[in-house]
Amino acid sequence: MTMQVSVEKVNNVERRLTIVVPANQVEEAYARQLDKLAKKANIKGFRPGKAPVSYIEQRFGDDARKEALAEVMQKSLYEAITEQDLKPVSQPQVEPKLMMPNQPLEFIASFEVLPDIENIQFSMSTIEKPVTEVTSDDVDRVVEQLRKQYAKWKLVNRPAQEKDRVVIDYYAIFEGKSDIENKIENFPLELSSKVMLPGFEEGLKGAKAEEERTLNLSFPADFPAAERAGKPVDFVVKIKQVFEADVPELDDDFVQKLGVKSGKVDDLKDQIKQSLEQERDRLVKEKLKEQVFRQLLEQNPIDVPRSLVEREAHNIHDEIYPQHQHHDHHQHSNEEMAAFNDVAKKRVSLGLLIAEYAKKANLQVNKDRVNQRIQEIAAAYEHPQEVIAWLSSPERRNGIEAQVMEDQVLDKLMEDVSVTEKTMSYAELKGIRI
Repeated sequence: MTMQVSVEKVNNVERRLTIVVPANQVEEAYARQLDKLAKKANIKGFRPGKAPVSYIEQRFGDDARKEALAEVMQKSLYEAITEQDLKPVSQPQVEPKLMMPNQPLEFIASFEVLPDIENIQFSMSTIEKPVTEVTSDDVDRVVEQLRKQYAKWKLVNRPAQEKDRVVIDYYAIFEGKSDIENKIENFPLELSSKVMLPGFEEGLKGAKAEEERTLNLSFPADFPAAERAGKPVDFVVKIKQVFEADVPELDDDFVQKLGVKSGKVDDLKDQIKQSLEQERDRLVKEKLKEQVFRQLLEQNPIDVPRSLVEREAHNIHDEIYPQHQHHDHHQHSNEEMAAFNDVAKKRVSLGLLIAEYAKKANLQVNKDRVNQRIQEIAAAYEHPQEVIAWLSSPERRNGIEAQVMEDQVLDKLMEDVSVTEKTMSYAELKGIRI
């Protein structure tokens, strides 16, 4: 009798194997385990390795059988997966069914596999491509941001005004419920930053230290938490301190401090413009990807392995909360977890579709584009050759190859798509509130 294997397709991403191993194979493994134990067992009254097998079996039989069963299940599961040409993406869950001595061993192994993607559909008539010119105003805005980064803040005794920094305590009142127990304390806020809800910073202008204000605002219609989007909210804010920025002059000394050896303001602005143009090109590509890949996902709904989604959700969590990576006790709301899983499912689905499309289209990773990408990344660092060596390790290079393949798939999908250009400012492209 040989090993028997039956495969049940539970759904498009789950498989259940029922494996029956002949009794003689199990007993042979059991005998080997007993022999191992006999050779190293140190039993009073017997020389090492000379105790009778019957005595060894009486003393250690249960342990030997457990080891034998584990060995046989591991070996036979590997052989069955190989024989059936299956590629698990999750750890197999093993459930023993029959484990009696001198009887065939029967067990079930359940695991997830990648989905079968028969055909990939893609139809898109037009795509909108942003057309953006980096202007002197865009460059000047960055220069001012750099000056502000090097500013020294002076405590002042006057009402807060535009471009000041205030230190505040605040909490929200939403739908009549105060969130005072989660009050944010000693929060530094620049009144020109536009990082808070619309109207928040404007509502603090003219306020003095120790003054308390209640701001009647509304969440934006596109607020990520759908249950709050578009609804009114009050913020109770106490202004504790007001600071005024003493920004450095835009002179040779300041420019050299920023790493421009010549000290010339024009050279600084040229570098900034070049950097903004590179960022613009990246953002334009991201906008195109967003449109094309959204359509690809909508036209090709697929089942995805839950284990891959959970793994990706964990990665997303670590991206957003790197400080919590090693704290399993950290809790998130149901809304947060649902958001993580939703994004993770889209990422996994898109990755599978891109890989399958590339396979069906016989696309090979363009090595020149990979090397160019590595050079571009390294150029942003002080010691580019060290970065190139670091990025050239197999694991990191594989990651860059995946990015390049994504770009190649995008290019292929766009071959039959008409492009309409839409002129917009750099701030609009980047989503900056100015």
